[in-house]
Amino acid sequence: MTDIKFKGAIFDQDGLLFDTEKIYQRAWLDMAREYGLEMDVRFPQQFCGKPQSLIAKIVESVYPGIDVPSYCRQSVERAWRIQLEGTPEAKPGLREMLEFCRGHGIRTAVASSSTSRVVEHNLSSAGVRGYFDAIVCGEEVVNGKPAPDIFLLAARKIGVDPRRCCVFEDAVSGITGAFRAGCRAVMVPDMVAPTPEVEGMCVVYPDLSQATAAFSL
Repeated sequence: MTDIKFKGAIFDQDGLLFDTEKIYQRAWLDMAREYGLEMDVRFPQQFCGKPQSLIAKIVESVYPGIDVPSYCRQSVERAWRIQLEGTPEAKPGLREMLEFCRGHGIRTAVASSSTSRVVEHNLSSAGVRGYFDAIVCGEEVVNGKPAPDIFLLAARKIGVDPRRCCVFEDAVSGITGAFRAGCRAVMVPDMVAPTPEVEGMCVVYPDLSQATAAFSL
């Protein structure tokens, strides 16, 4: 593959670079137990690919009467603490993708809703921090995904026009934000399969190694 049309690559972290979504799933349930609430494994599955505002509404509908902002914050912070204590499991094809970008002079960035501390830890502990030219995290933008802000900032940090960037995401909110930013949206599904509506905004690949084909589309 030599015809590279895109010069920037922007990656989500959770569920895309690393298999961390299951950590969040467990954290939501563990926090429900601490709150004395009924635990249902199907409950956090509703959150996959959803923006924070919608997650809060789901929590409120399932657990009416609790302090929703506190519950959500504590659940996410628990997931972050777990990550900071270990090394994340890389998703299939991660190394191949990063080597491809390096070999073809493609500028790279992480655009994650997680905190910079968690992202830096995960990248460093997994031994891939050196592959990335920039990191943009949720605290750096006013509007999170599905707004385009985080992707536009990432493109600016790596010095590549958004229209020449591929954004790799596993979640609907991320795909929507990438599409709105004018980037090439690429979905590598993790816990949620793409709907026909989502497929209309992106190209879909089963893993990161095969997703390198998106750069030449």
